[in-house]
Amino acid sequence: MPSPTTDLVRTYLKEIGRYPLLTPDQEITNARLVQQMMAIEEQRLSLALQLNRQPTDLELATSLGQNVAELQSVIQQGQKAKQKMVTANLRLVVSVAKKYQNHNLEFLDLIQEGTLGLQKGVEKFDPNKGYKLSTYTYWWIRQEITRAIAEKSRTIRLPTYLTEILNKIKKVQRESFEKLGRHATVTEIAEELN
Repeated sequence: MPSPTTDLVRTYLKEIGRYPLLTPDQEITNARLVQQMMAIEEQRLSLALQLNRQPTDLELATSLGQNVAELQSVIQQGQKAKQKMVTANLRLVVSVAKKYQNHNLEFLDLIQEGTLGLQKGVEKFDPNKGYKLSTYTYWWIRQEITRAIAEKSRTIRLPTYLTEILNKIKKVQRESFEKLGRHATVTEIAEELN
């Protein structure tokens, strides 16, 4: 009998499979809407710092040379576009998360962390640079998953920078063993890491 977690994963995979992938043109159109929304959010933060409080929609719209209805329309379109881009790329999150199974985090937790990375990547994606969304967001997904593993998978939590150093050391050890046919000395590892 399958475990409840297996059933949840199966159900989740079935659900995300229902969302169609975006065409390159849809990707660009949606990304531009998200960029417009993010520009408004940046202006909101800037204005909040100036005012020492959250600006009203009227203050924000005025600072952008828009009326409140236009502002709300751009934000709403940006949110819908972001949602489309995220749901269309959830399969990528699962694909990346599969590579990090067996790192003391549940598969669904890896997917959840990867989805946070996908959302960040969608917010920062610039279609004018010529990259596909999946190529760009892959890094963000991987970054969030590895950060979560570093922070949550150990009984004693090490700072992320130490975990990154340990991972680099392991990588150098593995590459040195493949290259030299033996384990590298501490000096050789130190030289490789600078």
